[in-house]
This record gives sequence, structure tokens and C-alpha cells, in this order.
Amino acid sequence: MKQVNWGIIGVGNVCEVKSAPGMYKTPNSTVVAVMRRDAEKAKDYAKRHGIEEWTTNADEIINHPDINAVYIATPPKYHKAYALKVAEAGKACYIEKPMAITHHECMEIEKVFKAKNLPLYIAYYRTCLPNFLKVKELISNGTIGELLNVQLNFTKPLDVLDDDYDSRNWRVDPKIAGDGYFYDLGSHQLNILEFLIGEIDFVQGIAINQSKIYKSNDVVTANILFKNKTIGTCFWAFNHGFKTRRDEIIINGTKGNIKLACFNDSPMVFTDIDGKTETYNIPYPEHVQQPLIGSIVSDLIHKTKHTYSTGKTGSKTNYWLEQISGLVS
Repeated sequence: MKQVNWGIIGVGNVCEVKSAPGMYKTPNSTVVAVMRRDAEKAKDYAKRHGIEEWTTNADEIINHPDINAVYIATPPKYHKAYALKVAEAGKACYIEKPMAITHHECMEIEKVFKAKNLPLYIAYYRTCLPNFLKVKELISNGTIGELLNVQLNFTKPLDVLDDDYDSRNWRVDPKIAGDGYFYDLGSHQLNILEFLIGEIDFVQGIAINQSKIYKSNDVVTANILFKNKTIGTCFWAFNHGFKTRRDEIIINGTKGNIKLACFNDSPMVFTDIDGKTETYNIPYPEHVQQPLIGSIVSDLIHKTKHTYSTGKTGSKTNYWLEQISGLVS
């Protein structure tokens, strides 16, 4: 492969700034065609982004003779069906997170791509962002000493204004997205914790639907034991007051700690055991998925062996989501 020619299934909000522009702005990478079920929106997206072809039919993307890599950017319910079609067409695949609606579906996808020896990537792009790579460096080089524990706290306002919210927001419909915002946002957090801290060995979780506004759980807690014996405690609440939001990860070691956010590029702070602080202000790139996309393009063209945001790690993240939430497939 000398150039990656992308086809995109589902050009919704994530494709406006986060992902698709990174595909046509990365060297040796372009977007050939896009698909959305709404013809006017598909046509409008293609026009605004300078993409020549658009369609309302996903099969036309998958079977397009000039497309050699397909990006599935639909809600999780549809990931498996489209991914299996991409595998049948013999093409590389990049799937939005979470990888699928259940861990069982993830394993089915992974099995087929492995059997056909086809590249499979999942959009856990934080593993390639410079601020998280800096945290990884501070852990790996011993700056914070031996890892002791990690604390994650995330609260989000209950942004519900009417009784039809669950029908308008697919992210809180278990049949479309899994367990609500925990699957949508918590998947990123569990994935980046494994990347930074190490492989998870065991979890204990509690998940409840406290507000009963929609069908998925809105409060989740987890105790995590990593294989390196680091302990993790996590709390997610998606039902707080309208002005209440908290996004905090604290990684504690024998020589200090690191405090950072997961969903914004606010400064990351290292504090040593004497209380001296060092602040790292590392902004996100314009298109946050572009570093991962660049890594994928390099892997597809130069066989650089991209090893993290793959089907294997994507499937593992879904496994831990299910073990914590209790929605075991």
C-alpha cells in the first residue's frame, strides 16, 4: 500500500473536527468517499470538506474499488455488522470507540480480522496525544517512583430538559450504545489507564440508574487491581447539578504524583514528595485523532507495527466495561 484511501461510514459530529480532517491532512492519506443515511447531510459534509464522493449506502463505501481502508463512525450498535462486511471486502478497518456494543461482538470482529490477517484499529486516540505520552514518560522513567494507586473522578451535569431525551440521544440507549455515558466516556478512561498504568487484572464495580431519566446507568464506581499491583479507585456520575463538572485523574507514586484531566488539555501537574510542582501545558492538536491516524497510516504503508489502539486492546476495554457495569454479554 502506497497511500491510504479512506471511506467513511457515518459522517456525524465526530467527523467534523476530531477525526476525518486528520485523514485528509495526513501525508499519504486521503478521504475518497463518505456515507450518511441522510442524503442532504452527506452531500453537505462532502462539499464542506472537499470530498468528491458521497452516498447513503454503506455498501458503496465498503466495496468502492479505490478505497482500501474504512472508518466506521456510527453508533456502536452498527459496528459489528459493518466491520464484518469490511473484513469480507478484504480491507483495513478503523472503528470508533467503544469497539462494539458488547464484548462478545468485539471478539467476533477481532476473530474475523485475525483470520484474514487484516489490520484492525480502534479510535482510542489518547494513546498518541502528546500530553498523555508525557505522563507515560514520567511514569516509565521513574520520575514519580514506584506506582502506588490511581484515583479517577468524573462528574457530568444531568443535561436533561424534557421527557424525550432518551429517544433523542442514542448515547443513553442501551440497545444502541451499551451502558450510556459510562460506555461512551468511561471507555476512553479505562483504556488510557491501562495504557499509562499497565494491564488490569481484576475489577469490582457497582452501577445504578439513580436518576431514572433514561434506561442506562448514570452512576458507576469501580475498584481496580492492575497486574503490577497498583490499585485504582474510580467514580463516575452523569447526574450532577447543571454547573457541576469534574474531570480528574491522580496517579500517585513513591516520589510524587501526577494530576491531569482526560477530556480536555488543561495543564498536567507533577508534584514531588516535597510539594514542589512542575506544570506541563501541552495543548491538543487541532484534530485530536490525527496523531493516531498518522500512526495507522504509517503502519499500513510502512508496516511500523502499531501495537496499542488495535482490535485486541479495544476488545479488552469492552470486557472491563462489562465487568464493571454488570452488563456481561
